[in-house]
Amino acid sequence: MMNGYLDSGKYSQFSMVVQTFAEKSKSYATPYSTEVAEVTNAVADAKTGVLTKAGNATSSLSTGITASIIAIVVIVLIMVVIYLILRYRRKNKMKKKLHYIKLLEE
Repeated sequence: MMNGYLDSGKYSQFSMVVQTFAEKSKSYATPYSTEVAEVTNAVADAKTGVLTKAGNATSSLSTGITASIIAIVVIVLIMVVIYLILRYRRKNKMKKKLHYIKLLEE
């Protein structure tokens, strides 16, 4: 939160518009004082209630996404290591084979 406004997220623009209307209506006569109070209460409830619950729900989703990305990276690294080991073994076999062929030709 920054200066009473929501600084990020899907409701930030809505919050700024509501706050702007609330501030403008305070400067006029008092017939709108109940509406201003209702809007202010609605904004306060939205900040503490709905947005907090939505933030908690998305944080658990991002944890799952992070875990799956880490799992994929680990699997890829294991595959690369296995590939390098097999390539090294094949290279050594080919060297031995060439060495035996040279010995047979002599």
